[in-house]
Amino acid sequence: HYTKLMITRLRKIFYDAYGWNSQLIRGAAKTKGRYEVKLVPDHSKEQRRNHKGFESEPMHRVTTVRKGDWMNPNAGSTPEICKNDNKQLILPSGLYCDMGHVIAGMDAFNYLAPVTPLPNSLMWLKHFFPLVSSNLDITTWLGDIASSAGEFLYKRLKEKRQLNDNEKQKIINSYAPGADMLGDIDPYVICEVYNTKTDNGLRVTEILRDYYSENGKGTHYRKRRYQIFCSLIGLKNWNGTIFSNEKKWMHYYLKQLRNNDAFYVFSRSENFTGVVLALITWMRGYKRTLDDEELLEILLVALKEKIKKEPELGSVSKIITLQQPKCQSLKPIQAYGKQNQFT
Repeated sequence: HYTKLMITRLRKIFYDAYGWNSQLIRGAAKTKGRYEVKLVPDHSKEQRRNHKGFESEPMHRVTTVRKGDWMNPNAGSTPEICKNDNKQLILPSGLYCDMGHVIAGMDAFNYLAPVTPLPNSLMWLKHFFPLVSSNLDITTWLGDIASSAGEFLYKRLKEKRQLNDNEKQKIINSYAPGADMLGDIDPYVICEVYNTKTDNGLRVTEILRDYYSENGKGTHYRKRRYQIFCSLIGLKNWNGTIFSNEKKWMHYYLKQLRNNDAFYVFSRSENFTGVVLALITWMRGYKRTLDDEELLEILLVALKEKIKKEPELGSVSKIITLQQPKCQSLKPIQAYGKQNQFT
């Protein structure tokens, strides 16, 4: 029932690399995960990039039980939930959702902070360097969009030409598929209506079951997830067709996305060339290639179409209180190992 702590531990099953602790969710850096996560070459997949200065093999996460974990004697083994990078689930509604993204978003919400390459002691200089104001954004939807934009750039450099729409769509399908984007949206809603920051609350499984099941108290909010999400990322006054502040919102997030692009470019090629590319990206270079504005427009159009199909939200009653259930056997949601094809 240590809700906040368990969210971090679950997140670290999937995401416990250096950058997550040093940059993305610094507040949870000292919480030890029970598993060791390594990135190893995946020779079963086509090499993503192979051009001068950016030779990189596709990577695969391998998660194993840490040595010395007295609660689990199977040191070195891979837990069932982590086999085959299995984070995508079939929800009771029939949708595919990446639960790794949901948990990561919940953890970021519990430790909200800006993302900058600076150490904490130099945070007062953050506005002079690439900066994403919300680690919740960068660990969820904004980060996935930046991944797509960054891959546009890598493929552009490799092919030495601008990409066509079909090529861009294939990249989006790979780096921001529907399962990932749904997993990016739901943590905003979940953290709005459940107390995820408590040290004595619901188990994470109880929160997820209540939110995703058809008879849970969270059903009202899940069925209106896109309205709530838009409100929480700053889109205001929906009139059935547009939001009143779309231009202002677009201006703000174009800057946020460009900074996120710079982080992504650097993280994918941590050498001098990567530093140069990241700086060029941050200073508004490769604007036509990255297509940040078009990517945000695609998201905005998709969100508006989703909202039109939702029931009216009304007022959001912050924090659902559920009765603490007794210990019981939990039925896991069916796992799904293939790539989601929804857009």
